[in-house]
Amino acid sequence: MNEPVAAQGSPVSRRWNGAFLVLVVPIVNAIGGFFTLDFILSGQYTWGRTMRTFVLSLSLLILAYEFVYRELQARYPEWAGRRLLMHVLGYSVVPFFGGMALLLLLLEATRALK
Repeated sequence: MNEPVAAQGSPVSRRWNGAFLVLVVPIVNAIGGFFTLDFILSGQYTWGRTMRTFVLSLSLLILAYEFVYRELQARYPEWAGRRLLMHVLGYSVVPFFGGMALLLLLLEATRALK
């Protein structure tokens, strides 16, 4: 029986992977942080909103693990775990809190305009 052959990515697909990691992942995490804090500050804790926020949080954790941590681990096997963790923080956690900060900034701006 033959062994499975690993698929080789074309240069175009590698370029898109880099763009996904640098552009899409931080934007998705920033939006997730924005809506998570919106849920927390709203005070409307219905089952529907709670489950939506819970699923959003789980999705962001899966995104950070599967598409950031494991992607970087496969791309740079020589990197130590601490260096990988720092990149996960930079691509996922910092934009998440940036989205929260954006919501707080918008709330303060609307209060100042009243």
